[in-house]
Amino acid sequence: MTALDVFGCPLAGTRLIEASAGTGKTWNLCGLFLRLLLERGLALPQILVVTFTNAATAELRERIRERLAQTQARLLGEGVQTPDPFVDGLLLSLRRQPGLSDDVLKARLSAALQSFDEASIFTIHGFCQRALGDAALSAGLPMVQELLADDSELRLEVVHDFWRCHVAGAALAPELAAYLLERGDSPERLAGLLQRRLSKPLATLLWPPMTGAATTVDSAALAAAHGAARALWQDQRATILAQVAEALPRLNGRSYKASTVAAATADWDALLAGDDALRGGLDRLDLLAAQRLQPNKGKAPVQPHDFFDCAQALLDLRDAAGQALALARLQLLRQLLEDGPPALRRAKRERRVIAFDDMLFNLHQRLQGAAGQPLADALRQRFAAALIDEFQDTDPLQFQIFERIHGGGDTPLFLVGDPKQAIYSFRHADLHTYLQARHQAVAEYTLADNQRSTAPLLTALNALFGSHPRAFMLPGLDYRPVGCGAKPRPPLVDNSEPRAPLQLWTLPTADAGSLWLKARAQHSAADACAAEIARLLGASRQGLITLAERPFAAGDIAVLVRSHAQGALMRRTLAALGVGAVEHSQASVYASVDAEELEQLLAAVLEPSRPPLLRAALATALLGLDAQGLCDWDADDRAQLNFMVRLAGYRETWLRRGVGVMLRQLMVDEDVAQRLLARPDGERRLTNLLHLSECLHEAAADQGTAEALLRWLQQRRRDGGGGDAAQLRLESDRNLVQIVTIHKSKGLEYPVVFCPFLWDGHPGGSPASGDGREHRDADGQPLIDFREHDKPALDAIKAELALERAAENLRLVYVALTRAVHRCYLVVGSYRRQVGAHGSSVESGRALIHWLVAGQDTTPADWLQSGLTPSQVAAGWARLAADNAPAVGLSALPRQPGVALAPLRRDADSLAALAPPAHIPGGWWIGSYSSLI
Repeated sequence: MTALDVFGCPLAGTRLIEASAGTGKTWNLCGLFLRLLLERGLALPQILVVTFTNAATAELRERIRERLAQTQARLLGEGVQTPDPFVDGLLLSLRRQPGLSDDVLKARLSAALQSFDEASIFTIHGFCQRALGDAALSAGLPMVQELLADDSELRLEVVHDFWRCHVAGAALAPELAAYLLERGDSPERLAGLLQRRLSKPLATLLWPPMTGAATTVDSAALAAAHGAARALWQDQRATILAQVAEALPRLNGRSYKASTVAAATADWDALLAGDDALRGGLDRLDLLAAQRLQPNKGKAPVQPHDFFDCAQALLDLRDAAGQALALARLQLLRQLLEDGPPALRRAKRERRVIAFDDMLFNLHQRLQGAAGQPLADALRQRFAAALIDEFQDTDPLQFQIFERIHGGGDTPLFLVGDPKQAIYSFRHADLHTYLQARHQAVAEYTLADNQRSTAPLLTALNALFGSHPRAFMLPGLDYRPVGCGAKPRPPLVDNSEPRAPLQLWTLPTADAGSLWLKARAQHSAADACAAEIARLLGASRQGLITLAERPFAAGDIAVLVRSHAQGALMRRTLAALGVGAVEHSQASVYASVDAEELEQLLAAVLEPSRPPLLRAALATALLGLDAQGLCDWDADDRAQLNFMVRLAGYRETWLRRGVGVMLRQLMVDEDVAQRLLARPDGERRLTNLLHLSECLHEAAADQGTAEALLRWLQQRRRDGGGGDAAQLRLESDRNLVQIVTIHKSKGLEYPVVFCPFLWDGHPGGSPASGDGREHRDADGQPLIDFREHDKPALDAIKAELALERAAENLRLVYVALTRAVHRCYLVVGSYRRQVGAHGSSVESGRALIHWLVAGQDTTPADWLQSGLTPSQVAAGWARLAADNAPAVGLSALPRQPGVALAPLRRDADSLAALAPPAHIPGGWWIGSYSSLI
């Protein structure tokens, strides 16, 4: 892989640029853009720039415009002519080209700046919508379509129609209806399955053979076998059990014990007590059936009894019925996944709405259709060059779009990304698409110098990720050491206690018996990091730590976490030491405790005469009664009546004036803001409440009734819908410690970073469960597999999925550690996880960060199966620190209590910074709450 010369590389064909973290990806994108504009003479709208978020699009647009203006100013001789590596390198390259005089460059720059609003800088969805919107008639699409940010309601509506036709309104056999109920099938669950299909439209669906297979249950034969077994059991139960007990010494001792026979007896009692021959949840029935009830080799046979044969016949019929029901259910799911997507698209066309995923699908469908070539030619002519940013986050559908338009010729197509930062599989990003595209590129480049981190920290990170030849487990993901770029870093001067650029703190590792349980390790790691943050800020107040000749501040510190729960723990721990923090998260506000409590409150408002609902509402943080307060309320008839009357009044306001006005009145009358702001997490809680209130106010227009609005909120809480509009909002813009999820931190940088929990092998979340395993075929193509597998095949699929999850966890580690500019604190080491009520297990091998320093002599499969001992993990970190001092420092996790910061006096400006925006669309805003603090 060649180092990229942005001002000298050819501008033709498909070229892949692998830009490691902090290596100046945007800088180089701007360079390529200006070369295409000035060197190739392309018009501004002809250069397509695509990235994956609105924020990244806005940043790219501003950076490109800024570079155009800087280059123009240099050519015109305006401003201070200080050296600028970008402008100087670009102009030097351009002036070597024949025919590119300064006058030509000035004219092209002037035209580009005057028409910059026409620049083709889009999100992937925006590009697809623009591409089809300009040719709506030829594409067969409505001329005007409304963007539907969240199509979950329409998707659920389509599934409800399917459910009415094929389940509720169909003459289903009772056994199949009971089976669907047992499997937990519902319109909501099927809507989730439909969404999985829609999110991966190019995945191949694999189904078991259905032609000629039985999908109905022989109810008569099953009932007859059940009746025969029941008659024998009722008449001769004692004899049957006595014969089994007599044969017990001759049976397989691992399966046949007194306890297992007793469990089998209970199962048969339960099965034969009623008329349901297919009753589930009975796992030991086969112990009393003829096929299993066989003696060990050379031992006398079990005394025969008719019940054993009847039991075997019944179990065989039960198995056949189970297979038939499972196949009938899969037929139903197959019908849904065949009919559902086109039905949903028809519904959207009729209502003239479009969701984000539809934008990609519609363009892909038309490019691959009969008229695809003329459309591709037209788009290639309009967008004569393309720069695709964050390409590691693409998927097969997106890549096929760009390949169809720009691939396979001399059209400039630059694919810019870093596979080591591919961490968005939950958004359906597909790393394998990146790896396949790499083979189709005519050239591959890398960016060799890091422009973010300081040289000592880069030395430490190069040592950490370079210590393992397969640092990221998957083939094709190699770590290449990066150098320190020339971009100036603001100096961090720390005259307090010495710390290494990569400061390692280890959990106790003497032996397995002394390892901490996970909960203790989590709290201790949080305590140590919070204490160090308080120490740094305290030293800054004393003038001992400066950054760029100013006092080091709380906003210069980021704490990176995997989950909202970890972030909440860090926030509470920091608050206990007087350190303010603000949390950045991609979590949905509907997944917060505030959404749950608001649902409880709204339910009580709608039914103010139901005491259980009233108690649930009073126990929320919104109304604030504790256990003693609830007891007092229960004993006070006047208080109960008064609360019912107040809620009835709020209900009347809701019905007459809307949920927004009602919530405003309730929050004022019940002192909700004051109560929440008295809590350590009050700003977070109040921000969530206001956010939820806004969402309810906006949704009320579509829901019609108050009851429907409450159901809408309940559905949102179940499915976590809402898209970007539902992401947790920042509660403050003050200079506070930044608590950021690793996913949210991607692309950002912070002077000092703390990673308290990367040692945790179970950071939360689990692989997707349910129908259809998602894996890949031998060529790397995505599959959604509904087939039954034998054990070897199933084990292979599970191993493949486990490797994929482990590799993504390693990429998360890489993203987290490469956010730091000057210093990174990392907690490492082994711990114990509680198993059951009493036992525990060592989890050294579960945390993928240890793979980097202690996994060199094992394979990924072996590592995931067993991991290493705590002493091996400890030795790996000790070796890294010893070989790379002073860039890497290693010490035990600090245990001394942190020293709380003395509170700073708040002036009027700092109080005003606490206030949320002056209004929220809809006109019901509760108003500024800064005066309540």
